[in-house]
Amino acid sequence: MSLSTMKYGCKVIMNLEAAAKKVMQIVLIWGTPGKDPNEDFITYVKRLDPSTSKTNYILEDKKRHPNLNKTQKDKVKNDNSCETYDITLLLILIKLYCLNMARLNDAAWSNDGDELENLLYQIKEARNNAMHESLEMTKPEFEENTRKLREDLIATLTKAKERFHRSDAELKEKIEKLEVVMNRITDEPLDLDDFQRDYHSDLQDHIISRLADQLKQHPTYKKYVEPLDFLTTSKVSLNIENIYVKPKFMQGRPEGKAKDVEHLDLIKLAQGRPNQPQVLVVEGLAGSGKTTLVAYMTKEWSNTSSNSIKGLNEYKLLVLVRGRDSHLSSYTDLIQYLFQPSTAEYKELLSKLVKESSLLVIIDGIDEVNKSSRELIRDILHQMQGNPKCTVMITTRPEALQEGLQLIPSTYYRVEVELVGIPMGQREDFLHRYLDELHKTCPGTASTPPTTDDINQCIKQQDVETKEHFRLPLNLSIVAILMYSWPDKMNRNTTQTELYSLIHELTLEKLEKRLIDNDLTKDFGRRKRLDKVENWLSALYCEMFIALTHDQLTLQEESANKLRSKCDTLELPPDEMMAAFMETRTVKTFRGCDLDCYSVPHKGFQDRYGASYIKESIKQLKKCKKSENVKQIMFSTPGIGPIQLSKMQNLLQMLVGMIPHDWDSIMVKDVVNLLQEAGVNRRNQWLDVIEDTKCSEKVVKAIADHFPLSGARVGTRYDDDDYDPIVITDGRIAAYGKLLYILPRTQVKLDIDGDPASLNCLLASLDRHVCIEFKLWQTYYHPTEDIYPIVDQLLSKVWSPDLSEYIGPLSDSVLSRLQRVRSLRHISLSISSNHQATLLMELITSTSFKHLFYLRVAVTPEVQPAAITTNISGNDNIWVRLYLLDVTDERVSWACEMVANLINPSQREYNIEFPRSTLDEAGWIRMIEDLGQRGVKNIWGMSVPYTSISSDQEDQLNNICRNTLGAYLDRVNFEDWNK
Repeated sequence: MSLSTMKYGCKVIMNLEAAAKKVMQIVLIWGTPGKDPNEDFITYVKRLDPSTSKTNYILEDKKRHPNLNKTQKDKVKNDNSCETYDITLLLILIKLYCLNMARLNDAAWSNDGDELENLLYQIKEARNNAMHESLEMTKPEFEENTRKLREDLIATLTKAKERFHRSDAELKEKIEKLEVVMNRITDEPLDLDDFQRDYHSDLQDHIISRLADQLKQHPTYKKYVEPLDFLTTSKVSLNIENIYVKPKFMQGRPEGKAKDVEHLDLIKLAQGRPNQPQVLVVEGLAGSGKTTLVAYMTKEWSNTSSNSIKGLNEYKLLVLVRGRDSHLSSYTDLIQYLFQPSTAEYKELLSKLVKESSLLVIIDGIDEVNKSSRELIRDILHQMQGNPKCTVMITTRPEALQEGLQLIPSTYYRVEVELVGIPMGQREDFLHRYLDELHKTCPGTASTPPTTDDINQCIKQQDVETKEHFRLPLNLSIVAILMYSWPDKMNRNTTQTELYSLIHELTLEKLEKRLIDNDLTKDFGRRKRLDKVENWLSALYCEMFIALTHDQLTLQEESANKLRSKCDTLELPPDEMMAAFMETRTVKTFRGCDLDCYSVPHKGFQDRYGASYIKESIKQLKKCKKSENVKQIMFSTPGIGPIQLSKMQNLLQMLVGMIPHDWDSIMVKDVVNLLQEAGVNRRNQWLDVIEDTKCSEKVVKAIADHFPLSGARVGTRYDDDDYDPIVITDGRIAAYGKLLYILPRTQVKLDIDGDPASLNCLLASLDRHVCIEFKLWQTYYHPTEDIYPIVDQLLSKVWSPDLSEYIGPLSDSVLSRLQRVRSLRHISLSISSNHQATLLMELITSTSFKHLFYLRVAVTPEVQPAAITTNISGNDNIWVRLYLLDVTDERVSWACEMVANLINPSQREYNIEFPRSTLDEAGWIRMIEDLGQRGVKNIWGMSVPYTSISSDQEDQLNNICRNTLGAYLDRVNFEDWNK
């Protein structure tokens, strides 16, 4: 279809925009007789008298009101005349704001008929049909359409005249004007250039709506995750919605001033630049969930009714590009590929309209680009430079970040975030979800699906919540697949490299079973079969390494033929061998051709195969007693492309994890130096390597030379931005236990969420360093008497006069240490006995307390108010957060007396919070009134459990709290207190 054949369809749209919309504007104005022409409609309805008004805005529950989006609200506020309103918005306002209309749920709003509501519904349906059906139309079809529309519009005006008591003369005037408009559109020749100028947005909406429907059905727009197909007998697709858990994002470098980013706010970070396109760069390690994030966003965009990602519904189109694909090389190719059904129909408009629409372009895996896809991405970014309604989201591994950034023109507003993975506290949930989905999707794969106890036992053995490599969803999914298919192998703690090795073993086991049944190999002995498979695998490893150097994730035809030929030589079945370690992908080009190709399910597996190639090459060189140099092996392999070490980071890390025990320290140092040359320079990167080798002594020593200390060395002076002490978290305890033995004396921070007993392996190495922060969160949130000896032992090893922050329990020994420190700035204490309350009184009267900036005190009901003999006061800048735990109706007086005893009435910087409390609205009112009667005034704020009151009750309580205590009140999710 060309524009010339769309003539009459275009005239239908013109009739709807010029005539039908005008009729609905008249209905809205007639139905709101008391509205001042100078006021907007929202202001008008808000001043209606609830006792007399007969509008649905007043009569209907507000929860039933149709919701206006931001664009619609802005139109209503800025246009008092309703001239710019479209038919959809006009119908919403007529339903809500006009007098004497049928109730919102009345069938008249959705049925054909001759009442005013029926006729308005029919006008809306006529517009929707025009926008979603083909514009191609014959002259007789147009004449019939115009006749029917004319009758409906005149009937609508007539019914509105009767409903709103307008005069016959006014009705006659409106009909005459309507006739003039429709006759002009019917009789005048259509100038397509004029049409595009005057009705461009409607034509674009029509086409874009159809294109969006096509995209949602496109085979590349997956709403599923396909986990390691080669391990299952049939293709497995897991519903992304059922396995997706909230990932952790950071903005800013981990060693700098980074901040958490809520995953639902991701798109919003880049939006809001009215004059330039935006690019959002999502950086994440291999397996951190970048492609899963893309699948989730695609699903959310496709399902507009459940759109939870803020700002995503602002894009009319979502264009998905995968860096690994090699069959497209230009923006035009991409448009033809994605919109094959519409290419011929809209050939004169398609590329232009897509480029000018509100558009989200997702480029998944810019680290996986090849020659063709690099040109495609470059062209897309060039084409979109002039569209401020376009956002481009790019995912990449860290090692390819700088190269990817070079493709982005300077005209784009750029935002960068890091996808860290799945945070602690959600990993168990992910495993349970994944296993449930596996069981639903492929119930026959596992002979005995794991029980909940089996899963929990595995989680405990693998230390899923603490080990850092389990923040990566790919590693967790491997654990789930192994548990489901090979549960007896998951009875010990595994590193990331060991997980890949177990998958490889499982693959070999499944292949062995198939080869036993294959006519070509069934007569071979087991040893002979294994030798042949290992021989063929060596060829696969080499081809995969070569493909990596050429930026190819799919095997080229030449490589695939080599592997098939190798099968023929070894008398192995080619289809079985290729399918065992790779997946077959069929790609349809924009010319309609099907391309079958082999690829690995994830780039991490290709890195693993490449690392295996280097490891085997070294093994062969050692047998020949030749010198073994990793870099020399890499650069001397026949057929390789130009090697960029930065793209080999993951391969080299896997190689370190696979290092045999017979490698000497020189060879280990050789690989570690290569890692540093490849761009591994951040602490977390080195710690990942150490943990992947189970803290190998040779590896730790080699890494110590490269481990960054920045401004953390004791005795050196740096600017604040460079000051960077070591932070020891739960997942890094084992690695630092070995590394701190070797590192020079430096400043460290302990930030431990779990059991403090896990720090025992650090004790011997920590006393060589200076601890400036001591934070044991479990002992603060959930103190028990048995942890005091452990805390005392830790403090005796790591105590430093330079301590600036302490979080934990309060005991006699802790008090004596805190009183001797003059550098303390932050203290968080748990008080669960009268004796501890006495110790708190001593602390807040000591000289060290005068230097504090921040104090948190958590008090349990075991503490008697009489034990509090001194209120908390300090310097003028001290901020105090007081937590009263487990407050019930019977403990309101206890809580109020405790607050009155602890706070200093002359200071305002207090916040009072009530974790795990069970009061309802009446209980909180009683609490506020009791506090007021006890003279508690001018505190900063009061926080109550989110679940204890509703949002409406929160507003009411906030007003009471402000009037009584001079403080705000809000609802808080005390998640850490409830674990």
